[in-house]
Order: sequence, then structure tokens, then C-alpha cells
Amino acid sequence: MPLFPQGTSARRGFTLVELLVVIAIIGVLVGLLLPAVQSAREAARRSSCTNNLKQMALGLLNHESSKRLFPTGREGCDGACNPKNGPGTSGFVYLLPYLEETALFDSYMDAAEQISPLNSIPAAVPESIVTARPKVFVCPSSTNPETVDTGTGKNWGTNCYALVAGHYGPTYGISSSVKWLNSGMFLYRDPVGVEAAYDGLSKVFVLGETHDVDKPGHYNRWVYAGRHVDSLRTTDNPLNTPYNTGVKYGQSNGAFQSLHPGLGMFANGDGSVRAVNESIDLALYRLMGQRDSKEPKALD
Repeated sequence: MPLFPQGTSARRGFTLVELLVVIAIIGVLVGLLLPAVQSAREAARRSSCTNNLKQMALGLLNHESSKRLFPTGREGCDGACNPKNGPGTSGFVYLLPYLEETALFDSYMDAAEQISPLNSIPAAVPESIVTARPKVFVCPSSTNPETVDTGTGKNWGTNCYALVAGHYGPTYGISSSVKWLNSGMFLYRDPVGVEAAYDGLSKVFVLGETHDVDKPGHYNRWVYAGRHVDSLRTTDNPLNTPYNTGVKYGQSNGAFQSLHPGLGMFANGDGSVRAVNESIDLALYRLMGQRDSKEPKALD
């Protein structure tokens, strides 16, 4: 009598060769799928970063609409300008009420009003205030730490974004050109309005990305502002110039930097946001940092 009835067959498992073929096919499929997944994740992160920049750019426009001026890049001054030794408060502080962060703004201002002399602001503002990190200041692609200690024993909230001071950067040292006489929309001491953008608001950068904010000479604290670092960057060095390279003042190159592969995200003065290829012609890139270049600009 046959072991198996007629019309049936014995079940058998995979041979070793078949199993290896199946594993190889699965490996190939995973290899094909992984870049697509990574690409989708990066697209989502970039979309979120775009939204952050959009919110801040619209906040700047709302500030200008309300006050008839954009916030200053840095509230006070230092060095040879008059008056000097004012607060180092950044324009991001004055942007807070337009980003649904009124409580944080009020806390900061209440503390600042109690501080004298003025150049002690924001250094003397309580850590509980300056250590905050509003979500809109965080790019999801960023590896920046939430806070940084600049050597004073005090933690400061970091920012993944900086205001565009112009195209005068470390090439010009720490002269007046990089402070209250820079070419962008955000200067030391002196606020400007929309009429200052003679090139057109759609053709001047107002905000861009940065990272490595925990590196000496490259800090980016949202409450503080200073040339080449801390809330103010320039288009002097090429986009994505690595930390401590390029034209520097000390370790500061003042460059805008992004972790989005091969590009950087910028907001224009009209509230639009664009991805800028890191291979952009340097002359054109520097023009985009200027409010009144008197030269044609065409990124598209």
C-alpha cells in the first residue's frame, strides 16, 4: 500500500538554497525601501522646518504692521556707536508675542525692567526664562542641544534659526559694517521698515537655519544677539560652510547652515520660504542678504 493516497503529495520544507534566495530577495526589497522611507522622513522634517520659518516670517510682518518697523536685530549697541552699551536682546524676543508666546515675552520684559545697567541685559535675566526653548525655534532635522552653557555657568535656550544681518560678515571683522551699518534687514540698534527693502521683500532673506550651536564662537541663543553669532548671521561665507572654517573672526564664520541634505531653508521678507541649493553662486547668495543691492536677483 503506498504511503500517500493517490492524488496527494508529501509536504516538504524549503531547501537551503530556496531559503537563501528568499532572504536575498527580502534584503533587496528592504534596500530599495529604506531610501524611500528616509526620503519621506526628510521631506516631512523639511516641511516642518518650512512651517517654522513661515510662522516667524509672518510674525515679523505682523510686528512691522503693528509697530511700523521690524524688530531690531539687536536692541542695543556696543563699541563706537552712540548710544553704546545697550541691551544685547535679540529680535527673536520681540517676535514672541506674534508666535503665541506672549507669556514668555512678558516674563522676559518684566525681568529686564529690573536690571541695570542696560548692557547687563540679557545676561542678568533669570535662567528660568532664558532657558526656555519655544517649539517654533526648533528644526526637526536639527541635532542642536536644547540648552547651552557658554562658560558662565548658566544655561541658555538655543535656536535653530537666525536673522539675516546682511552680507558684511567676518571678512569685515567687528567693525561698524557688521553691526549697525550692515546691509540686511536686522541691524544693531536701528530698526527698519518695509520701505528699507528697495530690492523688494520677496528678494531679500530675513531668516535662515544654523546648527552646531553648542560650539565655542558659534553659539545661537535666541534671547541674545551678536555679530556672527547669537541670532545674527550673514551671507558673507557660502551656505553650509562648516564650523570653524571659511573666513572667520576667531572661531566665528557667521554662516547659515542646514542639516537638510545639500541645501538650506530661508524665509524672504514677504513671508515666503524657499530651499536654497548649497551650490548657489556666492555673488548671488550675498546679494540675497542685502535689502538694497541695486542689482538684479533671480534664484528661480
